[in-house]
Amino acid sequence: MKIIKINVEEEIYPQRLLKTKNFPTDIYAIGNIELLNAKSTLGIVGSRNCSDYGRKVASEFAKMLSKRGICIISGIAIGVDGTAHNAAIEEQGKTIAVLGGGLNYIYPQENEWLFHKILNKGGCIISEYPPEEEPDKSKFPIRNRIISGLSDAVLVVEAEHRSGSTITAKYAKNEGKLVYAIPSNIYSSTGIGTNRLIQEGAILITNPKQIISELKNNEHVEDEVCNIKNTDANIILSKEYLEVYKILSDEPMHINEIARKLNKEIYEITPIITMMEIEGYAIQPQINYFTRNK
Repeated sequence: MKIIKINVEEEIYPQRLLKTKNFPTDIYAIGNIELLNAKSTLGIVGSRNCSDYGRKVASEFAKMLSKRGICIISGIAIGVDGTAHNAAIEEQGKTIAVLGGGLNYIYPQENEWLFHKILNKGGCIISEYPPEEEPDKSKFPIRNRIISGLSDAVLVVEAEHRSGSTITAKYAKNEGKLVYAIPSNIYSSTGIGTNRLIQEGAILITNPKQIISELKNNEHVEDEVCNIKNTDANIILSKEYLEVYKILSDEPMHINEIARKLNKEIYEITPIITMMEIEGYAIQPQINYFTRNK
């Protein structure tokens, strides 16, 4: 495929970028450049050293959102970024990757397969740097303004205390865009950043439906319920909530027992049961013991 140089004066130039500060005069693109002005876009970013929990969340959110026609934007890094790109592709959705160097340099090399998969499946890869310019760490924080600039909203899945993901969130916040964050285990180093973002005003999110609702005014985003109905309890629960809800009863159950019955780790159950308690689906009558809230 041929690398295309797009000047700010051209119609194909991403119109969302024009609303950001310090937008690049030229960008370089390869692949499906029509995606640069997709009707609905979401940036999904997160830790390179993500947990299994973070990887699962990134995958499920990217799949569900891309099925609704939302183009997923990320930075093709290992971890959350790469997971989001790949999940979107697996659902025949669209995705844009933003590089921190020229398009002649695939970085990180571990994701060379993903670089080619994005292009082969109708995605787009862009950079503000000329093709021959090598990537380096100093370019990645600057690159993140492009991810934010292309996105209608930004979702941070997991992030360490100081990370590129929180920088992307800061760009989005300064531009008046919605910033979503997944709640995380308070003992996880990759959850410090997202929990702090929530404290600072990011929208705590546990279900893709919340984002779909915000972006549904775009013409091709389907307002489709992505929850599962538990008819016995006469409530609407997400799949993750439902499997925990079914385990609970009127008798208090320790979180270790809940995890054992679901064949999961404690760190996987903690954020789910915490959100269920906050949203009124579970009660904690004593520390680490939970019952079903009818």
